[in-house]
Amino acid sequence: MAFMESARDGGGPHVLSGASATRLPSTWQRMTLELIGTFFVLMGIAVGVLTLCFALVVVDGITH
Repeated sequence: MAFMESARDGGGPHVLSGASATRLPSTWQRMTLELIGTFFVLMGIAVGVLTLCFALVVVDGITH
């Protein structure tokens, strides 16, 4: 992907202006946000699995 962008831009070095460089989040901020997002996704999957197990136990109890 970066190769295609550099070919389209002429292959020159990319220079960030001072204003655009200050708006970019630092590496640890991006990593923290990605870890929080991953945690929420995994917690959502865990809650879904537990809900499914609970529903199956309730249905099994009703049918017997």
